[in-house]
Amino acid sequence: MVDHVSIMKMGKKCDEETAATAAKQIGNNISKTNLVNLHYYGSACPNNTSLATVRRRTSFFDSGGAIDKYDKHIEQEDTTAKRAAKGSCTIGTPTNFVENYNIRLTSNISFEQAKTLTQFVRGRNIETKGYGVLGVEALTLPLTLPYVSEKSSVYEVACNLTNPKVGSAEKVQEQLMKWIDKQRQELCEINSSADTSEYNYDYFVEKAYRVGTTENQCIDVLSKDGISLDYHDKGVYNNFQDLLH
Repeated sequence: MVDHVSIMKMGKKCDEETAATAAKQIGNNISKTNLVNLHYYGSACPNNTSLATVRRRTSFFDSGGAIDKYDKHIEQEDTTAKRAAKGSCTIGTPTNFVENYNIRLTSNISFEQAKTLTQFVRGRNIETKGYGVLGVEALTLPLTLPYVSEKSSVYEVACNLTNPKVGSAEKVQEQLMKWIDKQRQELCEINSSADTSEYNYDYFVEKAYRVGTTENQCIDVLSKDGISLDYHDKGVYNNFQDLLH
């Protein structure tokens, strides 16, 4: 089941109203399944509420997004029970084309350390703490199978780049390097006899990678002179396979 749908404008030909209408039409079709609680954001929402705010107001993270299955007997129970049993699905229209960039940390990094990286890249911390990347929304997520072995405790910092032309993946990577330098310094202070070369990039980070496609990649596929859709889809598929191995 889908737990998030974004209708993102590309180039200058798609306006806010068109995007909002498309989001509502898709939401209406999803609602017919009666499997999830729908939550709209952006221009698809009457108050133009941001995705981050909508998610904080809902059970999205408690439910893990949309549920994998839905028991038929729930249909006979009251509305409150039905809603509690369902997962959540957010659907809406970001202001800009949103890109995604994830940083998968190694098992050397604790949950508390991973959260400090999230703070380090989060855009809303720029004014108050002096670090962060403009337009970046970040979350600390525990990884599960098939991404890690069952016994591992590995965390990932998932980043939404809500204004990637300003707050780009490269900017996130720059902040990551600053965070690594800070972590290395703190570790060396704790253990003065430690070999600093041990605390290299690979000690902290397993993989930092883009998720999905960029606006330019999508426009290239849609343009007559761009790359073919089959070529694009094969590239996305291969990238996904790389992440699973």
